[in-house]
Amino acid sequence: MKKFKKIYIEITNICNLSCSFCSQDHRIKETISLEKMEMILQKINDYTDYIYLHVKGEPLLHPKLKEILDLCSKYHKQVNITTNGTLVKDRCQVLQHPAIRQINLSLHSENQKKNYLDEIFETVDILKNKIIIYRFWTMDDNRLNPKSTEIVNNIIRYYQLSPEFVEKLKLENHIKIRENLYIDKKNEFIWPNIENDYFHDTGYCYALKDQLAILVDGTVVPCCLDSDGIISLGNIYEETLAEIIHSNRYQKIREGFCNRKIVEDLCKHCSFKDNLLTNTHSMY
Repeated sequence: MKKFKKIYIEITNICNLSCSFCSQDHRIKETISLEKMEMILQKINDYTDYIYLHVKGEPLLHPKLKEILDLCSKYHKQVNITTNGTLVKDRCQVLQHPAIRQINLSLHSENQKKNYLDEIFETVDILKNKIIIYRFWTMDDNRLNPKSTEIVNNIIRYYQLSPEFVEKLKLENHIKIRENLYIDKKNEFIWPNIENDYFHDTGYCYALKDQLAILVDGTVVPCCLDSDGIISLGNIYEETLAEIIHSNRYQKIREGFCNRKIVEDLCKHCSFKDNLLTNTHSMY
């Protein structure tokens, strides 16, 4: 049986921010019900041990997040969450749920909330038993923008990082601050859109080998960047995952990636695969 390293489950496509670097999906805004969440977990149960509760949207907005995490525990799933960080203080208690393994904080998110970083630092100190990653994924030519540079400088001050650490931070894209706490940096990528100017019909992607994604309406797509469900492989509410995996479209996409050939037009217009080739970054 096929085993994925992770499966993304979009529990809501609603977000409390509208960041310029993030793609705008054109779907009906909704949140997943507990009944549908359990249906998904039943159908993917044998296919992965790790689920990521996001595709688009802000997962901490889900009013039944605690109950969703309870379901994840019921099916013995370890959970990763990516959040813009604006609600972490308010949802600190639920973020301590034992099902949660890792929390990615997108500190490149655009927001005007006062005391944003103070609340994040305070909450991260409470969540010391979780893996926490401070993400900066809007670098330009391996350089942080001014806002991200300011945030990084605040991190340096708050954790009293040494000059040697700061120098290392400038050169490496993934670095450990302390036990369970990391900084991760990537250049800003071009979201897949068949109307953009980016086009590469060769390359490799981990989609359908290590991962796939399930949108809130049940649409199964190759990865978490297909926020409009353009490459629909089926619907998890209507089909088994085995049926979806053995579909012609799924198999053609996977075979293409294995041969470094991009099959789907949408994937040809996605630059994230370029980030897979980049192992080092300069921060400043």
